[in-house]
Amino acid sequence: MRRFGVVLFVLFATMGLVACGGEEPLPDNERLLAAFTEGQTGVWVSGHGTVVRPLGSDEANQRFLVRVNDALSLVVRHRVGNAGRVPADRDDVIAFQGRYEFHGGGGEVILTHADSGQPGGGGWIEFNGTRYD
Repeated sequence: MRRFGVVLFVLFATMGLVACGGEEPLPDNERLLAAFTEGQTGVWVSGHGTVVRPLGSDEANQRFLVRVNDALSLVVRHRVGNAGRVPADRDDVIAFQGRYEFHGGGGEVILTHADSGQPGGGGWIEFNGTRYD
């Protein structure tokens, strides 16, 4: 019986490692949610959420409506430039870093591109283990 328990432990531990895929954990939404609650604007944040739907985009910019939690959905705007398009679609989880701009409807995260003059080297979007900056 003890051997069976060891086999089960090894099996579940292996499944857990495979399921994790060795990916980095998602950034927490604490600073973003505080900025939203306090109505702050121009705050550098990182966070994550689920794409509700891609919004209209053009050759230079890509936008997503992202649900952070039940209280907050916002627009994440990405300048394509050298970073390329993020292939995220409805129900995909993305992580992001950029400047939060508050407005009553939730706000938006902009400047999701690399910029050495900004905190943390600028912004980015991560999707399926790839960083777009």
